[in-house]
Amino acid sequence: MLRSLAARPYDVVLMDVQMPLMDGMEATQQIHARWPGPERPWIIAMTANVMAGDRETYLGIGMDDYVSKPIRPSELERALKQASVRCKSR
Repeated sequence: MLRSLAARPYDVVLMDVQMPLMDGMEATQQIHARWPGPERPWIIAMTANVMAGDRETYLGIGMDDYVSKPIRPSELERALKQASVRCKSR
C-alpha cells in the first residue's frame, strides 16, 4: 500500500485496520511520516473493531475518520463527503 501511495497521489485511503503484513495503525503512522501536510491522503479507518474507545484510538494515531464493519452505505457516504470537503480545500 505504501508503494502505491509513493507511485501516485491519492485523496483518500480506506484503511483496513487489520492487514496481514503491516497493520493499519503502523501504515497510518508511516503515511504521516512520509507525506506531511496537505500532500497526505485523508485516512478512513475501516474495521470490525467497535469496542468502546476504538474510534478514539484510531483517530488518536492519525486516522481522519472511522467507519465500522459491516459497512453501512450511509456511513461510508458521510465519511467520503467529509474527505471530499477536505480535498477541495487543498
